[in-house]
Amino acid sequence: MAVHERRLKMNQVHPGIRIDRIPAEGGGGLIFALGMAAVVLVAIPTLRPVALLCLAGGAVLAPVLHRLYR
Repeated sequence: MAVHERRLKMNQVHPGIRIDRIPAEGGGGLIFALGMAAVVLVAIPTLRPVALLCLAGGAVLAPVLHRLYR
């Protein structure tokens, strides 16, 4: 198969499930994000302190951003 033919084949959309068509908004997206975070934190326990710091920083920053952009 020539390089040109491979490029044409790679640009075609396959008929299967496409990740860009799966909705990730609202409650489903939140469940997915929390689930993925839990899986990563269980798999790599050394990230737990970093995750707690990020969570604390987000809790402090969220009200500030909410007031600025309402």
